[in-house]
Amino acid sequence: MLQTQQDKQVPAFSYEVFDRQLDHFTMMLKVLMDGWEDYSSQEMTFDIHSLCTKAARLCYLADQDLALQHTDVSHHRKEQNEMYFTSFELIITQFTKFMKKVLALVKAGKKVEGHSSPMFSSEISTLLPKLHDLLLMDGMSQESIQLMVGDIQNTEKMIQKYHKITKFPGVRYEERLWYLIRLYCLASYLVLHFRRVCHVTDSEMTPEEAARLTEWAIQKYISEKDSSEKLELYFSNLQYDNDGKPLNVDQWLQARRELKHLVPQNLLLLFLNSADDVSQLGASLIKVNFTNEEFLKLVDAVAKYQIITQRIRAIEFPEEFEQSLHNEVFYLTVKGRSVDLEELKKSISKMVNLITRKNQWFCVWSVLKHLNLIKHESTFATFAHQMMSAEWFGYIDPRLRFTADNLSDYSRYFNEYDYTEWNEEMFLEKKELYGMTKWSPKLYQNFSSLCARMMQAIWGYSFFS
Repeated sequence: MLQTQQDKQVPAFSYEVFDRQLDHFTMMLKVLMDGWEDYSSQEMTFDIHSLCTKAARLCYLADQDLALQHTDVSHHRKEQNEMYFTSFELIITQFTKFMKKVLALVKAGKKVEGHSSPMFSSEISTLLPKLHDLLLMDGMSQESIQLMVGDIQNTEKMIQKYHKITKFPGVRYEERLWYLIRLYCLASYLVLHFRRVCHVTDSEMTPEEAARLTEWAIQKYISEKDSSEKLELYFSNLQYDNDGKPLNVDQWLQARRELKHLVPQNLLLLFLNSADDVSQLGASLIKVNFTNEEFLKLVDAVAKYQIITQRIRAIEFPEEFEQSLHNEVFYLTVKGRSVDLEELKKSISKMVNLITRKNQWFCVWSVLKHLNLIKHESTFATFAHQMMSAEWFGYIDPRLRFTADNLSDYSRYFNEYDYTEWNEEMFLEKKELYGMTKWSPKLYQNFSSLCARMMQAIWGYSFFS
């Protein structure tokens, strides 16, 4: 799969990492405030800088979290959101009192600096032999200690010979104060974040939004490595139990009937009534209370139902699955129905007719994403490569030909949210916070209106088999 440089640099978001970093940050911030009077100047400098670095990373992760929670049908972070909002609101209240005290002292002429404190300056090679008796008491042999000390001394000599050891210069108290104020602003942004996500998880989704996101969750489940391996194991077991032979239509139908046993009781009625209509299933979810675990069990059952249905149709109507166009980007099943790539190309061509600049291909991408046609693992690079191939749209005006780089400029905000959820206030905030100088103030209006016109251009046009 083709990837842009940006695709490789952005790590996958992890709630495990996010939660751990949040806990570490609040702990370290409390240590900073509690130990303020005991700091040496260099300790103070390093701890303030370290907290600023951690807070800046958390703010970036928080923006990713906000985007993800807009796509979460089960609102499974609701409890964590409320817990972190309470804890961050409490610590920012304490931090506010602390900052008022610091700033009052600054106004009174006191500098933001710790005590002048002497330091233990021995090198490792000098210090380690002094620990000889301690290491013996811990059970190390004389020979092991000698080998370890020798290795460390040789390593230290090599480092000092080939690398200049970094010296940390003193920092003026004005700079230390500036970073302390920056830390306060970053911590306050995290409070704002948890207020926002609490609003997201407290708000009820519309039926249309729930339907789209349920379909997206099922497609993601089919595509992602861990869940796709579970699905592969399930279907391999079916064939194994059939003495290694491919299943016929009747056997697939029986396997599909058994799927109801995988669904939690509170979601069973929805599954029985709407397993073959994901839009109706998703829209009905807003009327039911369920946990994230229960939702994932439903997604697993519906994913298996869809795959089995496709395999039955492949046996009964094999001509439906014969595609003449090369495809790496698009799902071939949407809403439980087969996608005809030739018809999809005709739909896309209606949108392409509205393009006047190459960066407007981003709107084509956004509309196709809204329709749940773009594969979860597809990148801007694979999309550009396929769209600009000879059998798709490689014949268009050279001035409108695009690459992944033409789209990646807009990934910071526009690609994180469905185009129907773009918001001008949020757009302008991201433009300022991330210094997106390539974004004109009118970009939001231009992209939003073009996406709406593209949707109107293909409205009622079917790309299903």
